[in-house]
Amino acid sequence: MQLKALLLDLDGTLIDTAPDMVGTLNRVLVLHDEQTVDLYAASKLVSQGAKALLEFGFSSQLEDNKLQQLYSEFLSTYADHVADQSRPYAGMLDVLETCTNNNIRWGVVTNKPLALSRALLDQLGLLTDCSILLGGDSLPVKKPDPAPLLHCCMTLNLAASECLYVGDHERDIIAGKRAGMDTAAALWGYIDNSEDADSWGANYLIKQPQGLHTLVTERIQQRNNANAAKSA
Repeated sequence: MQLKALLLDLDGTLIDTAPDMVGTLNRVLVLHDEQTVDLYAASKLVSQGAKALLEFGFSSQLEDNKLQQLYSEFLSTYADHVADQSRPYAGMLDVLETCTNNNIRWGVVTNKPLALSRALLDQLGLLTDCSILLGGDSLPVKKPDPAPLLHCCMTLNLAASECLYVGDHERDIIAGKRAGMDTAAALWGYIDNSEDADSWGANYLIKQPQGLHTLVTERIQQRNNANAAKSA
């Protein structure tokens, strides 16, 4: 089936958000007289969300009430710093441009709260060309449930087999496979050394965004060849 939409996870796939996510964690830690954390060590948890970062930073299994309080503080602080240092990974803008120039829609499906995701894309100048954006609170369920990806198919009026979903966490691949999409593991993302991305069962393991660009370009060429053959 022809590729008609490229759907992307946000943190660790499209955008390197670790500097601002970990920076926010350190601001919250300082407010509570706790030691700040190392950017590299904490960055491996960014794809697991703010609560995982908070538990890492506070070095304990936080009680639910305390964790929820800290989570609210984190989100409030992060909203003021959502795009201070966060940038698209090198090569990802080329991927998006190639999609836009070749009639392939692209969108973002993330577990990050929708308002923060929208603010991030907007401040980085990416929101205008984004065909669809779903956050973790857009629907009653989120990844690894396939519902957000199936919702994208319905909204874009596409079959799942016409979409490729790319993410840097096993939940991304699970969601994509359950939805019936081709999937690609973004190995440049926040994958801990202890994780085995080979075991996720993705259709593609891609080391760098340039590899994703190559894959998208190949799928475009296949489409063009097929269309040329039909019209011959």
